[in-house]
Amino acid sequence: STSVPLTDNFEPPNPAWARFETAESAVYAQGGELFLEDRGKGVAVYAPLAGKVYTDTIMTVQVRHVQGTVNNWMGVICRQQNEDNYYLLAISADGFYLILLVEDGVPTPLVGPETSELIRTGKTRNDLEVRCVGDALSLWVNNERAYTYIDSTLREAGGVALLVDAVERGETAVAAFDNFTLIQP
Repeated sequence: STSVPLTDNFEPPNPAWARFETAESAVYAQGGELFLEDRGKGVAVYAPLAGKVYTDTIMTVQVRHVQGTVNNWMGVICRQQNEDNYYLLAISADGFYLILLVEDGVPTPLVGPETSELIRTGKTRNDLEVRCVGDALSLWVNNERAYTYIDSTLREAGGVALLVDAVERGETAVAAFDNFTLIQP
């Protein structure tokens, strides 16, 4: 049986999303979207959905690049144990995708960065779907599957989060997310 989906159109956002502002980054709601801002200090910004952990999730969200470098990552984290252990499935505004394992703080790209024709580049909105189900990590972009990777490193339930990262230190990146849904399959 499928759980009742968690949905959020960010008007106003579910208070479980962490919102903050620091020298490095900011997360804020504006105009029915959740904005994530990497301010160029070399640190990715992520907005965790506090208070719940999930093992298997299917999440959808719309994301658009707002400003800053297109050499960025915009995506979804699943099974986050802490700041040093999680999976990231993401796209960039210049047309790349990535499935990343971070284990004990060490990032290991499982897939990519690779380019995909599925990704709308620049400031056009993309529909993302991230499936973390069993050992299968799947990234769907605009209703087509970009890649599925099988990995059994992180099996424990963990948090979920949205993420934006400017790849080059000193570059900034801002992205806006909308229409988030989460179901447990």
